[in-house]
Amino acid sequence: MKIIYSGIQAENYNDKRRNSFEYNNFYLTLKRMLGVEVIEYPYDSILTLGVKQFNKNLLALVEAEKPDLFFAFMFTDELDLQTLDQIKKHTVSLAWFADDHWRLDNYSRHYAPHFTWAVTTWSKAPAWYASYGIRNIIRSQWACNPEAWYPIDIKKDIDVSFVGQRNSARQKIIKILDKHGVDVWVRGWGWPNGRLTQKEVIENFSRSRINLNFSTPPSRWRARLLARVFLRRSIDRIVLDLPHIFDNIRSWYSMGIPQIKARPFEILACRGFLISGFADDMGQYYKDGKEIVYYDGTIDDLVEKIRYYESHDAEREAIAQAGYERTLKEHTYEQRFRDVFEKIGLTP
Repeated sequence: MKIIYSGIQAENYNDKRRNSFEYNNFYLTLKRMLGVEVIEYPYDSILTLGVKQFNKNLLALVEAEKPDLFFAFMFTDELDLQTLDQIKKHTVSLAWFADDHWRLDNYSRHYAPHFTWAVTTWSKAPAWYASYGIRNIIRSQWACNPEAWYPIDIKKDIDVSFVGQRNSARQKIIKILDKHGVDVWVRGWGWPNGRLTQKEVIENFSRSRINLNFSTPPSRWRARLLARVFLRRSIDRIVLDLPHIFDNIRSWYSMGIPQIKARPFEILACRGFLISGFADDMGQYYKDGKEIVYYDGTIDDLVEKIRYYESHDAEREAIAQAGYERTLKEHTYEQRFRDVFEKIGLTP
């Protein structure tokens, strides 16, 4: 099965933020899968080629290689709609959309009809797409790449940790926990102590007795989010977007919807114990108190659960082990991709 894959290699086109999430998890998983030949055509070359030439080269590549599938991890406006329509004449095309809980109205729905199939991770998205007359939607979910996320036998010398990009909601939770006497070891883009390397993140998950995951979305009223009503990202730039202001308003309002992220799957793939906020249908993937621990969104409940599991080592480790086992059994990207391929009639 031959696949042409397009995604960014450097997160947000920033060379200091390599490798991107999609490169580590999507491209490297496809590259490793038995029965799959993957040809990478990354968006990053747009910075030197320009959008027009990038799309011309992409179409030429599809025509020359005759792949069974064109697989795109969508980011901004890298792909020209006319090019996508032409690709559909040559092969099956599939887009994986991230953040449909807030990007569907002003982004995903405009691209989905130009692919043979589109994948969403949000449970309510298929019905929402259908309201626009779009029915080529497959529901899947985030997962982990076990080659990138794995346990390390290391001393657990961190009581409580959080790794992730800083935003106002997360910063507020960390400050309140500190006032309750919970010292959280925090790392990530935007935090004072900065970002960790991939290897350091993996080590952190194994070093921590308790890992935290927050599902609380950032405030819609932050200036940066309000600006999205008038602006949008185009490749590596921010541009004015007044023609789509009503779609952008709907998108801005939807930013308050909690969503499932990939982080829980990654932590559990490292056999880390996780206390997580709840979002969408997370209970379908991990059982509360058996494979993961959910808190109800309040600080009081979060502090209570942290205190409890700090002093119940055996129970904590049993939950971490069960979460790890279920992750490897059911929640890897290879499993996700094979399920999707089966649904669209392709078998590696």
